[in-house]
Amino acid sequence: MDFFSRLLGGSSHKKQAAANNPQQRLARFKQRYNLILQTWHKAQPLANDREALGHIRRGFQALTAILNDESRSPAPHLCLSFSAAQQIYTAVSKIAATSYDEGVVRDAIGFYTALVESEEEDFLENDVFAVSLMNLIQRTIGSGTIGVGEDIETEVLELLFAIATKIRLQPEILPVWFTTHAADSNGRLVNQKIDFAGMTQKEDFPLCYQLIDHVHHEGRIGDFARTGLLYIFESASKSLTLEEWIVNSDLPTLMATGLGALYSQLSRKLSILHPPVNLPLVLFLSDYGEMLPNPQAEDYFSPHFQGHLETFLSYLTFWQDVLEHCRSVDVRHTLIDHFQVLFLQQLLYPSLLESSDVDGGSSVAVLTYLRHILDSLDHPELVHMILHYLLAIPDYAATSPRTPRSPAAVKRRQSLMLLNAPEKDDDKLNPSLFNLVDLTLSSAESRNPQTVIAALKLTTVILGKNHGYALGSMVKIMPVHHREPQRTIGALNVELENYLNIAISLAGETGADEAYDNHLKDKLSLLESHPCSLKALALPTSPMQSPGYFDSDIGPRDVEPHYLMPEDPMFRSMLDLLLRFLTNDVETNLALTAAIINLALCSQLRLEGWLSVDPTYYHFQETDPEPETFSNESFREMYRANRIPKWDPSATPPLLACLKSLQAQVEALRADIQDWDEHVANRKQAFYFHEEMSEAVKSTPPVKPTRPSTELPSASWTPQIPKHVLESSTTPSRAASPRGRKEGLDVRGTPTASPAPSRLGGQTLVGTPTREMSPLAAPRAANRQTTLMTDIFGNLAEVANVEILKRRIRFRIPPNSQNVEVMLSKYQPPPKDADEDATAGVVEDGEKDDYREASLRHIVTNVVVLQEFVLELVAVMQVRASLFNEVRHG
Repeated sequence: MDFFSRLLGGSSHKKQAAANNPQQRLARFKQRYNLILQTWHKAQPLANDREALGHIRRGFQALTAILNDESRSPAPHLCLSFSAAQQIYTAVSKIAATSYDEGVVRDAIGFYTALVESEEEDFLENDVFAVSLMNLIQRTIGSGTIGVGEDIETEVLELLFAIATKIRLQPEILPVWFTTHAADSNGRLVNQKIDFAGMTQKEDFPLCYQLIDHVHHEGRIGDFARTGLLYIFESASKSLTLEEWIVNSDLPTLMATGLGALYSQLSRKLSILHPPVNLPLVLFLSDYGEMLPNPQAEDYFSPHFQGHLETFLSYLTFWQDVLEHCRSVDVRHTLIDHFQVLFLQQLLYPSLLESSDVDGGSSVAVLTYLRHILDSLDHPELVHMILHYLLAIPDYAATSPRTPRSPAAVKRRQSLMLLNAPEKDDDKLNPSLFNLVDLTLSSAESRNPQTVIAALKLTTVILGKNHGYALGSMVKIMPVHHREPQRTIGALNVELENYLNIAISLAGETGADEAYDNHLKDKLSLLESHPCSLKALALPTSPMQSPGYFDSDIGPRDVEPHYLMPEDPMFRSMLDLLLRFLTNDVETNLALTAAIINLALCSQLRLEGWLSVDPTYYHFQETDPEPETFSNESFREMYRANRIPKWDPSATPPLLACLKSLQAQVEALRADIQDWDEHVANRKQAFYFHEEMSEAVKSTPPVKPTRPSTELPSASWTPQIPKHVLESSTTPSRAASPRGRKEGLDVRGTPTASPAPSRLGGQTLVGTPTREMSPLAAPRAANRQTTLMTDIFGNLAEVANVEILKRRIRFRIPPNSQNVEVMLSKYQPPPKDADEDATAGVVEDGEKDDYREASLRHIVTNVVVLQEFVLELVAVMQVRASLFNEVRHG
């Protein structure tokens, strides 16, 4: 055996040595290449000879394998040198293009990839190599004459991305891939007659056009194309010829029209109702299931729509990345001009102008799309352009980019503006007549809950993320003349006590301490990250500059201390919705609380007059004389600041007055409905129990069965429920309450985080993300869990009271009044007509009162949500007072 082993070992060693021998490797390479040429010449036409195609494919694969093996071997690399000297890639390109075979194209692309990755012989600096490769790509994925699959297209784009990366790192190879026939002897483009779309000269830079043709694709194809094109635009700052060529070309037009095409694919009518099978628990335990979607509107949660939305937003983010990485001022301004004219003015604003709440979905769609657009964008120039135009801010024209442009860029802008100019002045779209403010205000007052939700969510994004643009447009304000704080610590303590008393009276003291503690931490994070807080928290010597991007004065105006005007239309709309809190659908209430909390998070907005009492209305008891002696004046001021003031009922802040009205409504329900407090406690326990189960399921690792699955009894899975939960009684403990936002789709830590209780079903239904779509459906595991929890709750807490919880209660709201009448025992619901919406206001006997009704089950859920909202308000007031020194301590 040793003898044969030595023979075999020697044979293997000789074979390995032969494989590593450069001369023998070159001989094999030439032999394979000559066989490919012979097969190609003999097979005419090649596309009809399947046997010849198979031989050529095996030959291409062998050449690629030899090149890859040689790249890993020591020099000399004779095969690579032979490939460069004989330019065999030209033959490979011709053979693949005439084969009309998907497999041959794949193997040819693999051969080119091996040459590029070898990083030898300067293939990327060879103009013949560039022409042959781009001809192959143009005749395959470019013209579409050869139907290639997505996997091959991905390989092609990956190769183009690798070349774009080389161009970015080695600008000297750019002339090989980019040549213009319109340049003079000095390399500058000669003047040519161009229209607004620019010159289309794909032969000048075919690589760039191939990338831009694929930037809107999903998956890896789009990723490679967008990143590659990003590198091309970044290289424009290093080449004056490329910079001028991009300005005069149709690339900016193609990018803007491509974005518009993706936006046009989005449905004109949209339904944002959660699907019944995926309802979060907080919606399931309400009348949410009674809301019917518009059958003509597309479902927001459908995979088809989500795919279109994700593609549009990814392309929009690509625009932002291009502007951030492009260091050429002319190219950047040209792109922004095309974005403004071709997308913003000709597509986005007209869709806003044509939206309507009557058709039951177009206003919802436009408001939702605008929310996602503003939530996805961070580039100051794009955000500035969109909000200045849509909000009709007067100084828009004066705040356009002021950096001097080149003559070519000026001419391009002039031709673009001429395109947008209407034939008649009356046909000109003017945001000053109808803009985003008008749409948002009218939508917030709509009878369609979906329209109200969409409007409030958009308002939350603008208030939280782009607060400086909202002031004076969406929110009416007036400046503060007294910079020093006027409120006192004594007044703050009284106000905090008033709000806390309301919260406790609404849903009891159970769990309030823990919930409040969580809200304090949550609001501290939100206040510190709010854009208006940077100035308030910055050190006096710290430079106040926006991070990143460019040295530009583009951006929102500086936010100075201000008051909220009492007659502000948006705030009045919020108060009207708050007054109807108990009968609103739960998602509307979560969106409403998010908007109000985001309004209160602005450090420059004084709370006096809408959330706190104006200090001018303070009254102090004369019966409590001031001590005559103080060791110094500071003690006297401390004593004065800690006094407990009183004020007349007319001085009550509007928000506090609304909450007191809601408190009175709950008191009326408590007085008339037997076991009211037990119903509320059971609902809080349901949310707490669901939270514990969610955490238990998440923390329990999957258990591998020790016996065949066929031996497991059906429906035998049970979650690991904590022992203290199993042993707890139906009466919740002090910790058993929905707490602050920590789980699920929580976006805490961002300025636009939702103040809605995340513990309610483990879902954050309101809020915008850090580029997160909202609202989102629960994942499958949570769906199974929600169904299980629903069954448990039906068997434990609510089975005995199911008929009581179905009872419907009507509320009468007189016009221009906060005295809401709860029609309890004296109201018996009549049979519902098919065409009557129970949640809409009706007119009875000629009266103009607003009548609304909801089930007791629904009202109880809203009461729990309302308590969390009041606790959030208290947390905001307390954190602001300590963080920004808003009250006088002495």
